[in-house]
Amino acid sequence: MGVLIWKPMPEPVLVPAPRRAARFAGRAWLALTGASVVAMLLLCLAGPSAAVPALGGGPPWSFAAAPAATAVILLCAAAIVAGALGTGAGLYALRRGRHPAPGPMLAASAVAVLVLVLVPPAGSTDALNYAIYGRIAALGHDPYVVTPAWLHAVGDPVGAFSPPAWRNAPSVYGPVATWAQQAASWPGGASMARTVFAWKAMAGLAFLLSAFLLDRLAGPARERRARAHLLWSLNPLMLWHVVAGGHVDGLGTLLLLGAFLAARRSGLAAGVLLGAAAAVKAPFALAGAGLFWAARRSPATLAATAAGALAALAAAYATRGPEALANVAGKVASRALADPWRVAVAAWLGEGPEAVALEGRLALGAAVLAGALLCLRLPAAPYGPYLGAQAGPGAGTPAVRTALACCLGWLLTSPMQHPWYDALLFPLLALMPACRLDGLMLVRGVVTSLVYLPGAAGLLTLPPTPVVRWAAEVYRPWVAPLASDVVIACVVALALAGRLGARPLPPGTAPPTGVERAGRAG
Repeated sequence: MGVLIWKPMPEPVLVPAPRRAARFAGRAWLALTGASVVAMLLLCLAGPSAAVPALGGGPPWSFAAAPAATAVILLCAAAIVAGALGTGAGLYALRRGRHPAPGPMLAASAVAVLVLVLVPPAGSTDALNYAIYGRIAALGHDPYVVTPAWLHAVGDPVGAFSPPAWRNAPSVYGPVATWAQQAASWPGGASMARTVFAWKAMAGLAFLLSAFLLDRLAGPARERRARAHLLWSLNPLMLWHVVAGGHVDGLGTLLLLGAFLAARRSGLAAGVLLGAAAAVKAPFALAGAGLFWAARRSPATLAATAAGALAALAAAYATRGPEALANVAGKVASRALADPWRVAVAAWLGEGPEAVALEGRLALGAAVLAGALLCLRLPAAPYGPYLGAQAGPGAGTPAVRTALACCLGWLLTSPMQHPWYDALLFPLLALMPACRLDGLMLVRGVVTSLVYLPGAAGLLTLPPTPVVRWAAEVYRPWVAPLASDVVIACVVALALAGRLGARPLPPGTAPPTGVERAGRAG
């Protein structure tokens, strides 16, 4: 006779609300980031428009859909906002224990870079300016003296596409940037399209190599590597400006990250790479403060780093005349559309030379104060920095922390800034622990990016539709600078209150990370 054994039904497993939120955020990250990249690709594939400059025939490839300016602006804005929201969702999920695998993230970044390289640039005409300066150099002339107007006047096929706004401006980039522009001009020859294609291929390669270096700098911990890829490799804001827009800042980022990696073994090599980054764009020199600070206890390393940086800069600028330095220095007193001082100074002194001079002095003082405050208040890593087997005095989180403080102090307050300058900021932020700066910098990236829409055509030259009028008459002169001021105020207030670090997670929200477990065991 059998025995009947009663077994209770297992109780349903309830997923805690924070875990459900993290799962939802992870899916939102995938959806929003993918939608943002697809929107960018569609915009570029549509061909010449208010956001995409005309290049002539040949690669990069596109159609001739001729979309309306309003549709272009709205699609650009949607891609930027969706991309920032997606990155924010990914960071939220990461802090709550959902760590995507770094390998697939790198692969996805490579796919995004490839498709954005194959289509025309969008969001600005800087890629065309690079092609023209490279063409001038390839023809044996000095782009720091000869302007694009000359190339246009002599009927050169590349000069024919010279953007009017920059036609009378000589190059303001460093010698290393000019060498790269000239290198793109060699395969491009007399074709603007082929030259831009070669340049975008270089920009895409620099972006991917930077992603690889960030992966190495982040160390073996999966969550730190995932954070680096969220804020750089798969950050739509950076994909838009560095890859789709083809901005030269990506080359500076590659050299700067190479300097941080080289600092583990050689101060001299780190200094040379730092000097080369500054010879792409001068602001990259600010990140050198981190390398010098981290090496301060080793006089030999400090001297080698300084000697390498000075030697690289001197060697680069020795190949050019004094105009190269003068043109770079002239940018210091310039103002850009994303100027955060625009409302305050204009309301006080107007738009004359006196206002510009006062704004420069205010910005310099504010940059020094903000940088010093951030040096004191930026959160330190809650775990030992990854240094590698043969780490030197100039490597690790202390260098990144100081570099981020100095660069952010300048980027927040400078009247001369563009959203693609954030290629200096996001890689450093990616190597830091999670903090409240993450969200603030994404907000700032959206605010400044929207200022430059559509990018290829000036707003005042477009049909005065309601969207165009609002962007030109409300957003640019009022909303954007005031929003930038709010971001600055938030950063300063949080720094003074000592609350730049991330908010502690509630108990049980997420398991401890691998690095935190290792720290506890030690």
